[in-house]
Amino acid sequence: MSSRRDFFQRIARSMSAGDIDHVADWFTEDFKLHDPSIGGFRFGHQGAQDMLRALAEQVPNARIELLDMVEQDDKVAVRWLFAGMKDSESVNLSIVAIYRFEGDRIAEDWGIAARAKWP
Repeated sequence: MSSRRDFFQRIARSMSAGDIDHVADWFTEDFKLHDPSIGGFRFGHQGAQDMLRALAEQVPNARIELLDMVEQDDKVAVRWLFAGMKDSESVNLSIVAIYRFEGDRIAEDWGIAARAKWP
C-alpha cells in the first residue's frame, strides 16, 4: 500500500471522526484549491480549513470512503464518497479530485463534487 494511500485514509478517518484540525500536517502553507463551482478563493491554510469545514457542513457526520486512487509523479487522483445524514435525510457527496503534492503535503487540489451517490 502506498504511503499516499495511507495519507488519504488517515484524512478520511480523521474527517469521519469530525477531526479537521490537521491542516498544517495535510496542506502546504500556499495551498490552492481549484474548483470551478466556487470560483477563485480558498488559498493557504485558512482556505484548506474552509474547504474541510464546508465538506463537513454539507455532509454532517460523514462516513468517508476512498474508493479509487491513481498516482503519477507528484499527482494523485482520488474518487471519494461522503455519506451521512442531514436534517434526517440521507446525504451523499461523490467527489473526484486530483491532488498535487510538495513533499508529503497537498499543495493543490482540483476537485469536482456532486450531491449524489456513485452509481
